[in-house]
Amino acid sequence: MLRKRGLAFRLGFYLLTVGFLVLFAILYYNYRVSRDLALRDAKSDVMKLTELTVARIENVLNNVENIPSNLASVIESKDTIHFKGTRAIVEEVLRNNPMIYGASIAFAPELERGDTLFYAPYLYTRGDSVFYKDLANDNYRYTSQAWYKEAREMGRGVWSEPYFDKGGGDALMATYAVPFFRTYHGEKIFSGVVTADLSLRGLQDLINSVRFFDSGRGFMISSAGNIVTWPEINYLDDKVVHNIFEEVQSPETRALLKKMTMGESGIAPLDVADPQNRKQWISYANVPSNNWSLGIIFKENELYENIHSTSIKLIAIGISGFIILGFLILLISKRFVRPIEKLASASRKIGEGQFDVPIPSFRSNDEVAELGRAFRKMQTQLREYIRNLKETTAQKERIESELEIASEIQQQMLPEADLLVDSKNVGYYGILKPARRIGGDLYDMAVQGDQLYFAIGDVSGKGIPAALFMAKTLTLFRAKVTKRLSPEQIAYEINRDLALHNRQSMFVTCFIGQLNMITGNLNYCNAGHNRPYILSEGKVPRKVPGSHGIPLGSLTEAEYAFGKISLKSGDRIFMYTDGITEAENISRDLYGEDRMAGLLADNSKESPEDISLRMLNDIESFCSGAEQTDDITMLILSLK
Repeated sequence: MLRKRGLAFRLGFYLLTVGFLVLFAILYYNYRVSRDLALRDAKSDVMKLTELTVARIENVLNNVENIPSNLASVIESKDTIHFKGTRAIVEEVLRNNPMIYGASIAFAPELERGDTLFYAPYLYTRGDSVFYKDLANDNYRYTSQAWYKEAREMGRGVWSEPYFDKGGGDALMATYAVPFFRTYHGEKIFSGVVTADLSLRGLQDLINSVRFFDSGRGFMISSAGNIVTWPEINYLDDKVVHNIFEEVQSPETRALLKKMTMGESGIAPLDVADPQNRKQWISYANVPSNNWSLGIIFKENELYENIHSTSIKLIAIGISGFIILGFLILLISKRFVRPIEKLASASRKIGEGQFDVPIPSFRSNDEVAELGRAFRKMQTQLREYIRNLKETTAQKERIESELEIASEIQQQMLPEADLLVDSKNVGYYGILKPARRIGGDLYDMAVQGDQLYFAIGDVSGKGIPAALFMAKTLTLFRAKVTKRLSPEQIAYEINRDLALHNRQSMFVTCFIGQLNMITGNLNYCNAGHNRPYILSEGKVPRKVPGSHGIPLGSLTEAEYAFGKISLKSGDRIFMYTDGITEAENISRDLYGEDRMAGLLADNSKESPEDISLRMLNDIESFCSGAEQTDDITMLILSLK
């Protein structure tokens, strides 16, 4: 006869089974989500790294281009040309620019007494020394070189394809050549070419210094597919320029390389695995100066190494916890089952309301049946009470948790503190202090080239609806900025999109600006918002003139005008929402615009952060403990 399995065994078995399934589901979900997030973040990071490296390369190329361009200008401005006079300048340039291998002045051939004269002095570096040679010889024929002919035919500066300069610099290089012209009898005549040779070894060292994970490596190809740099250093010892399309046979990879040579940017998986059969990715971007393309290749498995390690630790912790939990469940179940039958006889009195009745202790073989009969009478009342209590508590905790998360998300949507870390001309500081957990005020900034786009706004209403409308407005602003529209066009398109299906008739007042961070010219559009103040040292704060349209989201086809002003070095623009001027103290007095303007006048020499914090402290002091009724937002930009 089979032994009857009691309540302790069944309870322990069910709980352990459910616990195991829940644990497995949590670990599996955590692993999958972590993999996806790691891949997404890695894509974003490598694209930023690629763009940053392109910027560094672009700076190198611009420095190389400046040398022949400046020398050509000097030569054209002189009545006579003396190479000895420029040689010292060229030598100094070569010594101070390790990326430049050599430079030359290749004069156009001249006829003298029936003979054709060639002259092309060339300076180049080897180690720490500078050497000289004349490229005008039968073995080299500089007038037949591609860099000479292309510069002469194009009539402007031009980059050559990478090549091995046999008989010249005797190294792998790329040459930037600029033609120069002399005026004879009122007519400009082509007189020669000034060159600067880019050291591919130096460029390769720069790219090899870029690392993404352990396997990340970079390379560069020209618009014709010629390999400019390759991760293996011995590539430069081949003295031959290789074409990447001759090295790659895969149609998918060739199509991707074709996109690179056409100047496109992006990130994509490679269909060619590494020798260990691991999947690879490539991030690529165009170098504007000469239409070369930079690529960074990295292995996908490195994205997941930390995830694998963490998952193993979580599994070990989970198994240990599962074993301990199982032991405790079995122990507690056994101790719980023993008095069940004793509780059964007393449960009837407990169901009648006699909760202080002594609980007898005795054994029984039918625990489940006896427990069911004993607690059935009080089951309905207790279940309803507990259910209502749990629902009420859980709902309150869920709402509080969601509001806290929403508040954090709203703050994270604001511009990052290091947005303008690379800018030497502009500084900023912003504060958003919502009246509730979340609010409807907003401010944002985005950099497009040398243009800084910024906005500050105040959504009608309070709480979650205003926060959602604020998030929608921020999203639309960032989308429009990427199109590099003018402020009035941004206002028009945001208004159109907000007004569409706006059944709640919500709107947002908004001030949108476009600041040239170099010249200080500011274009702006004021859509029903409080007019900002311009703070200039030694002057009374003055308001930005004009209001250019109704708040955004009011009418679908509303038109918006714009204004223009010019900021000078040291000027600051102070933007705010009406949560400052309408702040109330316990006597219901308003903080007011006059008090705000007076404080701005007293602090015109301070930094944006000091002004903002002093303003906030003054508001808190004025309100003296009164409840904040509206969102307080400030954004200050300074032109250095």
